[in-house]
Amino acid sequence: MAYFNNAFYKTFVASSVDAVAGTSTIALAAGEIGLVEDKTWQTMAIPGAVIPPSSLAYLVQGSFYTKDTIGNNPGNGGYKESVKSKGINPKFISRVWAVEANAPVQATATLGLGSSCVPCGTTQFMRMDVKGSPALRFLNHNAYAIGDSAAICCAEGQEFLDPALVLATEAYMILGDPLIKPFVAEKDVDGVQDDAGNVLAGGTGYVNASNVAATGGSGSGASFNVVQAAGVITSLVVSAPGIGYKAGDVLTITGGNADATITLAAGGVSTGGVVVSVTDAAGEVVGTVYTIAQAKGTAASGNYTPSLTPNAAGAKVSATVTWVGAYVDTKFGNCSFDTRDHYDAEPVEIIASILDETGNPCNDCGDASRTPGQMQQTQGEEVIRALILSERYRQSPYNQGNADSARIREIEMSDELLAAVDRSAVYKAYYVQHTVPRYNNPSGVFDNDQYVYQIFVKDTDAAAKVAMDALALQLVTLANAAGNNIQVETGF
Repeated sequence: MAYFNNAFYKTFVASSVDAVAGTSTIALAAGEIGLVEDKTWQTMAIPGAVIPPSSLAYLVQGSFYTKDTIGNNPGNGGYKESVKSKGINPKFISRVWAVEANAPVQATATLGLGSSCVPCGTTQFMRMDVKGSPALRFLNHNAYAIGDSAAICCAEGQEFLDPALVLATEAYMILGDPLIKPFVAEKDVDGVQDDAGNVLAGGTGYVNASNVAATGGSGSGASFNVVQAAGVITSLVVSAPGIGYKAGDVLTITGGNADATITLAAGGVSTGGVVVSVTDAAGEVVGTVYTIAQAKGTAASGNYTPSLTPNAAGAKVSATVTWVGAYVDTKFGNCSFDTRDHYDAEPVEIIASILDETGNPCNDCGDASRTPGQMQQTQGEEVIRALILSERYRQSPYNQGNADSARIREIEMSDELLAAVDRSAVYKAYYVQHTVPRYNNPSGVFDNDQYVYQIFVKDTDAAAKVAMDALALQLVTLANAAGNNIQVETGF
């Protein structure tokens, strides 16, 4: 390792930080981490730690094991021995940084059709492509399917098909395809919906207006048509449902004195992925959200009534449908966990497009957009593997691959390692990099051993993250005090 441009990694999983001075290493609880100096082998205060001359600092964590060795033989240096880093000389700390636990983001794809996109006598086609490692693992190739509107008939004298009905029919075919179904689902846009349960506070200073934006709440993109009397809003009609709202959200209506609000009830947040917008002759839009089944007319209730004149001047109909990448891989529990088990490090990607009757991409008969997916950073599956690897370097056993591995892990207490990590959670990761110089190397090469300590803290544990932030910053302070001027890097 000393001869390569990389570092030895050691892993800690911290559930708490001992920030007070004077705690001995043997008293650290399982998962509790502290900054220790080697004169007394006791923790130092954070902040305020000072390393005595000719001393080193250590990162020390209480062991996850509940017994010292197999058979409960309380020997010195057994399994309950605290987990320690190499001795850290502050003037040789080169980097301190952190990585936030980014939440996963599902891929989305949206298709939109205008009022004149589907003339009677023609067939509209939609294509859905599924790409990424989940599809390749499942099928050994990427997948696609095509939906069409051939089953929709026009009434006598009708000129255009309703775009909402067309999109819903095509989307229904896509979601019914056996190759696409495991990877794609209808997205609930969670838009604002007109509902009697919504609570309106009328505010002051408003005028009648269309498509007035709203701010606040969990989502974005909602707008309303405003009707007022003496400056006080008396009613609101949704013009754009937006996306990502929740019951209980309080939205502020822009304009006026910006003091009118609407509080969303449970029925004020939509379910479904088809947004139907109707534009009147004055340009005022009314937007409503339906499920694919409702827009197709096959739901038990709340079905959409298709327009026979979707391109009429006073009632132009446009629509969008949104899908979400929804692949869920098979996972085994801790009892049969194997570090060689696959876990997804890449999200499924979905791409929706519109085709003409010849099968070529159509650029003038609708809109297509997509948002790439993103995997969460430092997911629990990654953390448990890093912890097991680190413990194996300490010669701690971890049996796998045998029929009786679960029983052996119970005997050897490896289950206590598995219990220390929530594989379904995400973690914030802290990194400390330092070197141990070799001033006399028999090979004649002047080089350094390099170490990186990665400390994972569960992202939902706010107190532990605050305490770990302080510990990491204390290391930077100690480095600067030793004349090694490093700066805090990303993640704080």
